[in-house]
Amino acid sequence: MISDPVLLKAMLIAAKITIIFQAALLFYFFGKDGKIPFSSRNIFFVIGNSGCLFLAGGIILENLFLIKIGIFILVVHALIDAHFIINKYLRIKSFKEKGKGDVKK
Repeated sequence: MISDPVLLKAMLIAAKITIIFQAALLFYFFGKDGKIPFSSRNIFFVIGNSGCLFLAGGIILENLFLIKIGIFILVVHALIDAHFIINKYLRIKSFKEKGKGDVKK
């Protein structure tokens, strides 16, 4: 497929900026408190959607670099979601265990 080189360069620059932005946010949040605040989850949701766009653009333009970046962004987004789910499960589990100890017999 013949593609516009200016568009391809713009997509590659946007993909690199997205990866750097995502990495900076992850290092900031995990370094600060060891967890990502729930209010910041929307930012990562938007970044995860950009992974779908880069993946689709890479498939359409037959560019392996864009495909790799799209898959990488989606995998990181999936790991962030898994982190949220595991934290919520552990919080609920500790709350239930704490509640059982308070019951008097």
